[in-house]
Amino acid sequence: MVTLDINGRDLAAAYLKKLKKDDSKKWDSINTRIAAVSNYLEYSNPHTFNPVGSGIYEFKRPGLRLYAFYDQIGDEHHLILCTNGGTKNTRKEQQSDIARAKSIKAEYEAAKLKKHTQFTLEKLEHES
Repeated sequence: MVTLDINGRDLAAAYLKKLKKDDSKKWDSINTRIAAVSNYLEYSNPHTFNPVGSGIYEFKRPGLRLYAFYDQIGDEHHLILCTNGGTKNTRKEQQSDIARAKSIKAEYEAAKLKKHTQFTLEKLEHES
């Protein structure tokens, strides 16, 4: 699992960091879900990792959503790129979070097409 930092803005990492600080039990729950899904090249389950359109998936836990998409770098680096998170308090809020995830994915895909784009993978503190 990788979070995306685009131009100094990493909404998923900020969301996970805040979640870990505010509610370690919920953080453990979503982190366990991420670990389970990352063991597969492709995974979909409407109760845990549900497709929501345009290649975006949501990690689902009660009251929590973390949005992500798949990508591949070369032949051996299969990634789940997390874009942002939300609480799913309302349907409108959830739709806004999904739209934000789609926008971040589009920004990432546009950057990949540019000749001088560089990508750096860093291990985040929330990974074990």
